[in-house]
Parts: sequence; C-alpha cells; structure tokens
Amino acid sequence: MKHRGLLCLAVTGGVALATATFADARADSPQARCDGLYLLSDADHAVSPGVLVPASGEAPAHCRVDGTIDGTIRFRVTMPVEGWSGRLMYLAPGGLAGVIGDTTSLLDDGFAMATTDSGHEAANNPGFYRNDQAKIDFGFRSNHLTAVLAKRVVAAFHGRDVEHAYLWGCSKGGHGALMEALRFPDDFDGIVAGAPAVDLVTGLIALAIENARRQQRHPLTLDDVAVLEANTRRACDMLDGLADGLIGDPRQCTVDLLELDQLECGAGQTEGCLTAGQIETARGIYTGLTDASGEVVVPGVYPGAELGGDFELWVTGPVPFLEGTANELTSQVAVEILHRQPGFSLDTFDTVAGMADLAEAAAAVHLPPPDFGRFMASGGKLIVYNGWQDMPCRAAALEAFYEEVRRLNRPEATDEFMRVYMVPGMVHCLGGPGAWAADYVQAIMDWVEDGVAPDRIIARHPGNFTFMEGQVAIGGALVSWSEAILKAGAETGANQFTRPLCPYPRYARYNGSGDPDEAASFTCVVD
Repeated sequence: MKHRGLLCLAVTGGVALATATFADARADSPQARCDGLYLLSDADHAVSPGVLVPASGEAPAHCRVDGTIDGTIRFRVTMPVEGWSGRLMYLAPGGLAGVIGDTTSLLDDGFAMATTDSGHEAANNPGFYRNDQAKIDFGFRSNHLTAVLAKRVVAAFHGRDVEHAYLWGCSKGGHGALMEALRFPDDFDGIVAGAPAVDLVTGLIALAIENARRQQRHPLTLDDVAVLEANTRRACDMLDGLADGLIGDPRQCTVDLLELDQLECGAGQTEGCLTAGQIETARGIYTGLTDASGEVVVPGVYPGAELGGDFELWVTGPVPFLEGTANELTSQVAVEILHRQPGFSLDTFDTVAGMADLAEAAAAVHLPPPDFGRFMASGGKLIVYNGWQDMPCRAAALEAFYEEVRRLNRPEATDEFMRVYMVPGMVHCLGGPGAWAADYVQAIMDWVEDGVAPDRIIARHPGNFTFMEGQVAIGGALVSWSEAILKAGAETGANQFTRPLCPYPRYARYNGSGDPDEAASFTCVVD
C-alpha cells in the first residue's frame, strides 16, 4: 500500500496505547476486539464500543462501529469477522447526505466498509448550508476525516493495515470522490465516481432554477414527456446503426435534428402534441441555460430516455419522497447558500450572473480546478461513469470537465490514471432503457491491483427500471448494486441484453450484423 500522508487524526500517545491494547485483545476473541475499539476515542473522536453483528442474509458476521468526529460528523465502519481481503470500500454520500448509507453490500466479498452522514442529519434538507462548519464538512472534510479514521479502526480490529483503499460515490458522492482525488490524493488507491456533479453549486443549481421557472410557465406532464421520447426515437434512434430505442452517441442528436416545432398541436388537436409554450419548455431542458446573447453557458440534457425517470423526478413530479420536484428542491439550495446576501430573492435571482455568487459562498463545496498531478504521483486510479441522459449531472458538463482535465494533466498522462464511460440510455446514477448495470468495482480493482487498465466494460440491461424503481430494487446496496438490480430484473423476466461501455470519447456502434442483444456485435468507435 502506498504511503499515506495527512494523517491529521493521529494522537501519538493514544495510538500507542490502543495498539498495545488491541494486541492483547486479539488473543481473546472477535467480540473483545470489536468491543475494545472504543479505545480509539480521543478529544476529537468519539468511537463507540463495537457491536458484533451475526450473519444475516448475504451479510456475514461482522463488527460494526459507530461514532462521531468533532461531535458533528457521524460515521460507521464495518469489518467482516472472517475472510477480510485487506481492502476497504468507502461510500461517499450522495444527494444532500444527512444519513448513514451502505456499509454491508461488499462484506461478503471480503471488504471492510465505511461511510459518513457528511456532518449533518436529515435527508433532503439543504438548511445545513447556513452553518459554515456543516458546509465545509459536506464539501470535503467529512469524507477525508472519516476515511483516515476508518483505516485506523480496521487496522485495530484486524491487526494489520488496509492494503487497498477504494472509494465509491454517485451524484454528490461522485462529486465527493473527485474532491478526495483532488484535495486528499493519498486517501484512496482507486476511486469510482458516478455522475460526479462537476458543477454542483453553480450550473446544476442555476439550471434547476431555470427549468423550474420554465415548468411553472408552461408545464409538461408525463404524457407530454412520452411525446418527446417518441420524437427523439424518430429523429435519432438510427444514428448508431440500430433501431433499438437507444442512442449510442447522443452528441449527434442535436436539438435542431429533433424539429420540436413540428410537435405543435394543430387546430382541435389535444393528444400526441405540445403547445408552443410546452415546446419552449422542452427546448430549454435540452438546450440548457443561455446568456443574453443566446450562448449556452450551462448545457442541458441530451435527448433520449425521456421516460427513464429523470423528467418525472426533476420536472413533472410528483414523487413520493419529495414535496414538489427535484428542480424545486434544488432551487431552495440557492436560498440557503446565499442566505447572507442582502435582499436575496429566488424570484429575481439572475441564474447566469448569480453562479459566481454561488461558487464564492459555497467555495468549500465547489470543485477546485481538475489538476490531478498529486493523485497521479500517488499512483491513484479513477473511473468515472455518467448516463448520457442524466438530467442533473449532465453529460455535457462532464465532457467539458474532462477536456479541462486533459488540458491540465496532458492527454497521455490522463490516460494513465483516468477513464470516463458515458452510458447510453442511463439517467441519473442508474435507471433507464440502456445497458447500465456494470461491475465498476472489479474494474477498479483490476486496475489498481493488477495494473490492467479498463478498456471495454460490459454492461447489462437489467430491465426497464426508472430511476425511482431502480432505487427501490437495489435496496440498501448503494455500492454493489449491479448484482441486486440484475437479480430484480431477472425476476420480472426482462430481456437483459448487453452492450460495451467504451472509454470516452468512443461509443458503441452496431457492426451491422450479429445479435443486437450481445455486446460482441458492437465496436467502440470515434466518428
């Protein structure tokens, strides 16, 4: 394992005492070692006595440890009693955090696991942005401090250091993954960042506000979204050489190609069409946020998979776990971030000019320039994946980020530590009509431990799950969800076809012959 720096939690006397104590406890039993983890407590860390949890379902017997850092950052660490592989998997929380997530899904594969609530409680509540410490903890501090402490806990329980430390996160978790690689590059050997919200406190918020305004003026219903999806299939389905309802490279499916004006209802027509106002709402969602000159300053969502769940969650609603839509909730984030701005009003907020204010007020959450030099020097590896049709974490925003990565780190050097996979027919993190269930954990392990850089990753379509349905189907398996969603889809009798995921900017194009349900019938190409 590479040398780890920035161990800001170390208290020399306490560590020496704990090491001696655990050396004695190891001669006793897993129960004694687990219980004795409270000895890692000090002035900054409250570590509870561990609880030995018996095997249940697919989770083996394990030691579970809870506690807090600074009295505000809750954490959990779990460790299999037997069969530990020397690996740690850390889950970076998604959304607005506030809860403890998955720490069991990889225990049966020999991983220890850890996560945090990011330093505040209550999910879907952006009010923590009014507290400066909570904002800093959410931005970067909680993940770093918990990761460092988790390694100490695991080493104390198992009597040896973590050999390979991995991080997984999607959405805000993917953003946190990039933040770890950029600000604390020695924390993890391998990182999987899904839908990494590269413009979390700028473009994502500004576009959510603008789309909420558009929806308020000329609302779309789910029936209208179905019209949009049918239109996208008409215009773009065959661009990748196969009529299958998926667009292999949505960059080719331009807004002009959609001919949205042709969807306007004629005299007396009420079904299968849109009003002129609804067309403008849809055009804005696809195009993004423009400035006074008409130039796009925040890209919109690529066409395709309109019925995959993101339109329902973010635009039309309702969804059972939110009051309103995700665009409306995200609009409130701006209110909390800019609560100190005199006279701030969401109704009059300038979404173009106001992005600079958001970035300044939430500097702790805003990603720094993507110079991964220190991460490269540490030997770290990074896999990024994103749905082409992800509405909040738009693929075009990640494309721009990746181009900046290549500019700052040189293209040939970037290829040595980073791979980006854009997933056709996938919406936010999971869900949609494409083949999006892929084993990124094995891919990052192969790269870190065996030096095998991922090329094509084979993904499987698990079934026609929307984003919300997919969340229900995977249960609590936020890290190792591929197996869970495939099992859920198989139980419905879904046709689980395969596709290759190609390193961006390549995409999978049908060869023109062969079984279109098999990945072998597709070639990774660049047009």
